[in-house]
Amino acid sequence: MAKPYNVYGGLQDNGTWMGSSQTKESFDWFDSGHNPYTMLNGGDGMQVQVDTRDNKTIYSGSQYGAYSRQNLTTKERKFIRPLRNLGEPAFRFNWQTPILLSKHNQDVFYYGSNKFHRSMSKGDSLVTLSTELTSNPAQGDVPYGTLTTMSESPFRFGLIYVGTDDGMIHLSKDGGYTFSLLSAKLPKGLYVSRVLASAYSESRVYATMNGYRNDHFNAYVFVSNDYGTTWTQIMKDLPLEAVNVITEDNVSGQVLYVGTDGGLYVSTDGGASSMGWNKGLPNAVPIHDIVIHPRDNEIILGTHGRSLYTSKLDDLHKKVQGKK
Repeated sequence: MAKPYNVYGGLQDNGTWMGSSQTKESFDWFDSGHNPYTMLNGGDGMQVQVDTRDNKTIYSGSQYGAYSRQNLTTKERKFIRPLRNLGEPAFRFNWQTPILLSKHNQDVFYYGSNKFHRSMSKGDSLVTLSTELTSNPAQGDVPYGTLTTMSESPFRFGLIYVGTDDGMIHLSKDGGYTFSLLSAKLPKGLYVSRVLASAYSESRVYATMNGYRNDHFNAYVFVSNDYGTTWTQIMKDLPLEAVNVITEDNVSGQVLYVGTDGGLYVSTDGGASSMGWNKGLPNAVPIHDIVIHPRDNEIILGTHGRSLYTSKLDDLHKKVQGKK
């Protein structure tokens, strides 16, 4: 929420970076010797959360849950990672371990391993609240049976959804102390790439599932209007492409954006149908993250092509609202 706002993103092997949203790709970067982006941490760049109360407190990190909180002004850094109790099994961390700052109180920080962890003090201490939230599958070369995604309802503090890499979705209505399983009737064993608590209805939640790790390429996008008790598949006209992310529009709850391994798609009728929106993007570039800036009315895409893209939403909103 800075002016102009900043964009943050993680790159495989190249760390986590930030830069102004007004940055344009240009060879002047080489001529001037100044890169307009600033590195926040090394390793494989992962998720980022920004405390918008000061726009200077940043949570970022690298692979397998190696996160920290840093202040961009003072350069102070605090490493954040949950600790198990003596005698307990080790936590398992996804390559892209999910983190989340509560929009209701940005002192509250959520962190997901194979269990759910919460801090009430900006990550200075983490408490493990849940029991095992995965099927606790047999282990291989990399951790499996881990949380992949988290979302808290903007309507109610502590109404939290989590998804896992082995096909489970859970809901907590009490801030993480207890969870209920929501995915019994959804496809089994697929990577839950995103859960999203709606900003338009407290009981609405979206979920996307990604099966490419299982050589399974159907596009799975679901919505529930009863807190995940029942699910309906939407955007059934998507091509056979693994789905990575879903995001709601900031103006209309009927407009949904979905990123797949083949590009960006938009629905203007609540998911009944979809259309490709790829003008200006490389051919068939995987979209791994989508953010809508609420003040500047822009969509920002994070791709697996090591690039960021942005576009104004004004024309789309005029069409949706019936204006010429």
